[in-house]
Amino acid sequence: MNDDQFTLVRRDMHRRFGLMFAPETIDRVLDEIIDEHVSGARISTFMAVMVEREASERFEEMASEQQLETRRRKELLFVCRRNAGRSQLASAITRHLVGNEVLHRSVGLEPSHGIDETVLEVLRERGISTDGLYQKTIVPRTVHTSDVVVLMGVDGVPGVPGHRYVTWDVADPEGQPIDKVREIADDVERRVRELLDELEVFQASA
Repeated sequence: MNDDQFTLVRRDMHRRFGLMFAPETIDRVLDEIIDEHVSGARISTFMAVMVEREASERFEEMASEQQLETRRRKELLFVCRRNAGRSQLASAITRHLVGNEVLHRSVGLEPSHGIDETVLEVLRERGISTDGLYQKTIVPRTVHTSDVVVLMGVDGVPGVPGHRYVTWDVADPEGQPIDKVREIADDVERRVRELLDELEVFQASA
């Protein structure tokens, strides 16, 4: 089965119901629904829409049956020019502080030259995992509406949907000595913590 057309549906289900159900539960239920539709379908034009509707209803029913509090994860998008330094710092620090309590992504307008090695070194110094970090470009059609879009070193608002846009005046770590990058990381962490406090998201103390 080609699951490409359901990629956004799957991502959306995890985004909406990830605080109520384990990832494997979401995938299992969604796979069952997809299989049901694919096995008996002749026309697939609206299949993804139908799958999303049925999956949403199924998860809402499960939440009601289990008397689970309906909670939606906040979604943050960190944007900088190259997705090599500032936005990577912000996303990695957010993950370190709150794990899966919020959905967080980093993207760049013009990703190039890989993630800054000094940035990676500073993150490791702080005990922050760099696993899974990679450069990503903006693909507006595949970007969900974020609660907050954080812009760093970007003059204009990129073509991504967001309920609120904020600009952080954070220095660019590119080409900077490690002591300066440490200061930048301190600045980013302070701003991330303030944003999480504002959104009332529980975070680790250190």
